[in-house]
Parts: sequence; structure tokens; C-alpha cells
Amino acid sequence: MTEVFIKYHWQEESITFYVHYTDGWAVRQLEISARGKVYLTEEHPAAGDSELSDQPLSKSDFSEGHFISRDDFERAWKEA
Repeated sequence: MTEVFIKYHWQEESITFYVHYTDGWAVRQLEISARGKVYLTEEHPAAGDSELSDQPLSKSDFSEGHFISRDDFERAWKEA
């Protein structure tokens, strides 16, 4: 099992995303914006306008600075 953790900011909508991928697929996603926080999981993949990413991970879509540690992801997940 390969796990990858990503953090990125979508400037156009001012949303910060934290995404946990397992074997190339999103299993948890946290969205933080001025409207609040949204937690998405495989068990609860949608909330309002938000949906858990259904696209496979493409590492070429992200720069080195987007990859974070498991600890950084877990901290954001728990503190958010």
C-alpha cells in the first residue's frame, strides 16, 4: 500500500485542500475556506458542493512543495 499526502491552495476559490491518497486514490480530503471546513472520506464522499476527488493521483500535477508528511496531514485533519 502506497500512501501520499498533498496540500495545495486553489487561488481562484481561496480553498486549501489536504488530500490523503492510498494506492493512487483519494481516501480522505479536507477543504478549508472562508465558508468553513469540509471533511470528506470514502464513507462520506460528498458534502454540499464538495466531493472527494474521484481522479487518480497524478504526481506530475503537483510540485515538490505540495507533498507533505503523514504527521502534517493528521495534524491538519485533527486541528481543523
